Amino acid sequence: MNPLISIIVPTYNVENYLRQCLESVKTQVYKNIEVIIVIDGATDGSYEIAKEFCKTDNRFHVYWQENAGSGPARNAGLARANGEFVMFVDPDDWIEPELLGKLVEAQQEGDYDFVATKRTFVYCDNDNHIISTKPHHFEDEIIEGRDNVRQAYIRLLNMGAVGSPTEKLYKMSIIRDNKIEFPSLRRSQDVAFNMRYYNCVDSLRLLSYSGYNYRIMALQPTGKSGKDYYKTILWFYDEYKKLYQAWNLSFPKQKFCDFFFTVRLNANLQQFIAHRWDFKPVVEDTTIQQIIKTAKPSSIHHKILRRLLLLKFYKLMIIYLRIEMLLKKRGTRR
Repeated sequence: MNPLISIIVPTYNVENYLRQCLESVKTQVYKNIEVIIVIDGATDGSYEIAKEFCKTDNRFHVYWQENAGSGPARNAGLARANGEFVMFVDPDDWIEPELLGKLVEAQQEGDYDFVATKRTFVYCDNDNHIISTKPHHFEDEIIEGRDNVRQAYIRLLNMGAVGSPTEKLYKMSIIRDNKIEFPSLRRSQDVAFNMRYYNCVDSLRLLSYSGYNYRIMALQPTGKSGKDYYKTILWFYDEYKKLYQAWNLSFPKQKFCDFFFTVRLNANLQQFIAHRWDFKPVVEDTTIQQIIKTAKPSSIHHKILRRLLLLKFYKLMIIYLRIEMLLKKRGTRR
């Protein structure tokens, strides 16, 4: 009833935040943990900070690898994990003392394969002072039976329950038995990991709690996905179709187009606008065009954005997205 939990922290150039992250893990009310810090070729003081911290608590261990990205760093952590369960924490975030205990308690109530909570968005200025916080919560929910779990996938994807690997508890037995790992994608490899894990899940629990603090530097440029991220969108669109085919389920094209438009494409376009990149290769790609045309977003913001794209009113779209980004950075929008 007190299983060992492996907490994996993939780390690259976060010396300003790493101590706060590790301290928040150290002070978890749930004590039976091992913490695996994988330094992914950091060029700042992150490795030295981690080594010094490990001297204060024998549950913490640090390893070095050449820079390969967060996915390979998490894989390196999984290869060293001894726990019955695993949790991922990003090194520029921090967690509340009760988070791990609540996840374990929820898992043990029904031996669920997958337990997830939501996160609190913490908007900070460049001096790391908190501007505002926005906690988000799931409704408590239990889904049991493989067919029911798979039917719920697109709904959970839209809810943000199967995207990021943080705020979640995974069974190491499922990961090992099915050889699940993060792919070599530079971006969204966490979503691919969750997709692969979800394929093996028979039950899950969503918990109405928000104990994971996700740091957003409000005054820095939006996004990290890069100019070619739309190719990752295309890859995922194809992979999701294959997944539903393997499940012998009809592919919910409309719902996936809604997801890709409102979540992935919207965020990628914001980055293009912030960096003044040429976004036409993205929005005029054949499959992306199909996604835009098929999507039927529910929010006014996304309806306006879709309309501007369909009409090719690109100058107006740039102005509109700049306003949207400004509001978002101030923490006034979700």
